Amino acid sequence: MTDEEAAVRIQSSYKGFKVRKEIQEQKETKAATRIQANFRGHKTRKELAGQGGTDEVDEVYPNDENDDCPGYSEEEAAAIKIQANFRGHKTRKELAGMPFSCWIFLDIC
Repeated sequence: MTDEEAAVRIQSSYKGFKVRKEIQEQKETKAATRIQANFRGHKTRKELAGQGGTDEVDEVYPNDENDDCPGYSEEEAAAIKIQANFRGHKTRKELAGMPFSCWIFLDIC
């Protein structure tokens, strides 16, 4: 291998590393943005619920058909959703690094 070929190989390895690093940073930024959006939505819903004439923060709100966390206060339900989003993000990140054929051996139920 000549010096020129070696230089090309080193440069291509570095470029690949740099692109993979940028993609990882974009994924992390996207996850952080999603968590922030969930929190902002929770905060807005909490503020709107507070305008209904009640000042009690820990009130357990009545359940509706779309309630993902029945029996929890709105603040607890928001925390549960944020945690679930992060756990899903973490699992998808872990699964992305392994071949699909290995997924059947995981206990993901």
